Amino acid sequence: MLSWWNKLMGLQKSGLAFSVLLMSALILAACGGGGGDSSSTSSSSSSGETTLVTVVPGSSNVTCAKNGQCIDFIFAGVANLPTTMSQLSTSWTNTSTNIITLSQIPYVDGSNSATFYDSQGSVFDMLTNSNIDVTGFTGQGSRTFIGNGLPSTKMGTFPVQSGTDAYSYYAALPGGTNPATGQTYTNAAAIGISPYPLLSNIPLNPVVSGFYPINSLIVGITLTGAVWHIEKANDSSGNYYSPVNALPTDACFGHPYNQQYHLHGYSWKCFPNQGTTGQSPVFGFALDGFPITGPRAADGHEMTNDELDICHGTTSVITMPDGTTKSTYHYVLNREYPYSVGCFRGKVNYAQALGPDNPPGSGTNPYMKEGFIYPNTAQP
Repeated sequence: MLSWWNKLMGLQKSGLAFSVLLMSALILAACGGGGGDSSSTSSSSSSGETTLVTVVPGSSNVTCAKNGQCIDFIFAGVANLPTTMSQLSTSWTNTSTNIITLSQIPYVDGSNSATFYDSQGSVFDMLTNSNIDVTGFTGQGSRTFIGNGLPSTKMGTFPVQSGTDAYSYYAALPGGTNPATGQTYTNAAAIGISPYPLLSNIPLNPVVSGFYPINSLIVGITLTGAVWHIEKANDSSGNYYSPVNALPTDACFGHPYNQQYHLHGYSWKCFPNQGTTGQSPVFGFALDGFPITGPRAADGHEMTNDELDICHGTTSVITMPDGTTKSTYHYVLNREYPYSVGCFRGKVNYAQALGPDNPPGSGTNPYMKEGFIYPNTAQP
């Protein structure tokens, strides 16, 4: 095992407290990593989607509302996030209807397993403990994710290769400096994929308590070993767009940021064991502890934003990953912006949901927290 993996396992098993971290500037749009087989894909998935609905230009970045995603004013300030979203006139986006045609996206080439980026492949586990609570959530127990950030699903070839259809879109975006390595990238096309210490500790039995703006780049952890990011991507002029509108992803709607692979938009197309009828399964969990399911309701129809609340979720009976059924609030992945989590219905302890100090005792974490400082309490 990797040395950091052993350290993380030691932290989890010993019950040591998770710490608070420092943070760097955000460049949400870009990332990359590797090279490899180049079987490009531009089709939709077996679930039959052919289009997505992107964000309406002028939608608020800070007010929680349907068809939007609201960001906490502190995080928005660090990211220099404008108050409203913009929209790009890309070849796959109809700016009159806000419709994205999936077959027209110039997806990033490649269909690489995790072993292409690291010899160990995807390393991931989910642990539960009803007797150990996350700080600020008395009596709720804890759910812990631990891994190397590389999913069990296929990934595109990153850095994005010159001469491919997606290259010009990435090359036009700023690359920034990786806080974990100090490496500066000439542009977004130059960024690769690497394993990183993924460790998240969230409430096992969360409670709905409000509508809370998001205060982090990561919004949830997938059961395939990757993460979902917020649906915001910036250009060099400070405008923010829906990533799927502005930038080609790989065929599974993922790409890297500072070497860290993450998912956007139509990510569920590549998740296993989706079934074809009835309630969609749980594909992961948000940072507040609530499940994230696929798009189908109990009767099998795909839910629209009109059926969901302003955080992009609903309450229904679902099957949990352990096979038990439970009536619970859950977020829904569907084809309409913001596609997954629009805001949080439960409070979040970001200090524990986004990993401990790395290295231990340093007071910083350049990975999941991007160096941002979070108190070890339930927020807000």
